[in-house]
Amino acid sequence: MKTQHNYLPSTLPVHQVSCTRHTDQTLPGKSPARMQEIYNTLGEERELALLFLDIRNFTSAMEIKSSYEVIYMIRKLFVLFNHSITSAGGRIIETSGDSIYAVFGLDTTLKTAVQSAVDAAYSLLHDVEVFNSSYVQPHFNLNYEIGIGIHQGKVVVGQYNLANKEQMTVMGLPVNIASRLQGETKELNNNLVISESAYHLLTDPKKAEMRSVNLRGITSTMNVMLMGDPFHRKNLISDMDLDYYLGISG
Repeated sequence: MKTQHNYLPSTLPVHQVSCTRHTDQTLPGKSPARMQEIYNTLGEERELALLFLDIRNFTSAMEIKSSYEVIYMIRKLFVLFNHSITSAGGRIIETSGDSIYAVFGLDTTLKTAVQSAVDAAYSLLHDVEVFNSSYVQPHFNLNYEIGIGIHQGKVVVGQYNLANKEQMTVMGLPVNIASRLQGETKELNNNLVISESAYHLLTDPKKAEMRSVNLRGITSTMNVMLMGDPFHRKNLISDMDLDYYLGISG
């Protein structure tokens, strides 16, 4: 299922949340010092790597299986995803139905963050292969696939209190771009799409095909790199992989 999330506040135009602080446009009549105080309460500007993941055939599974069966499978799969993301140094910011939004670099350099995000992406793709072979295919005759988009850039990291619970937020134009790149995986028929700028930060990037795309809501054309595989590709999973991943997912 293709999802397009907008993680920017609806009250501010996109160009005002791109981490360039337009003090004379956002709140008229406020002094620069007062504007700085307000911005400090909203969060800290950081350079992070951003990863969006979406399960492609979630809806079709809901059509042929009960909601309880599908939710049970997705929860087991999310346990694997969480393990791969945290093991690579990432943090899940939000989950929504069949999608995950995670960030990397809260405690590292941007270059390390991008490499960690890509390493995590390959682990996530492998998680799905193993989960399909060990559980979904033999028990439910289904085959899940995921699309992953990765970008990097300056974002605002903050905390807000929702229902007496502190929640981390990571917002900014790069977040929307990463989400849009995930959405492009279906059109590009490749399960891992990253921005060219992120690609050039990788330590030893594998050869990848470059494409130019027009992302919804983004005025300029953007170059992206196809670092995954076409959808519906069958993979061979070893018995060792099956035992290991079954132990994690429970």
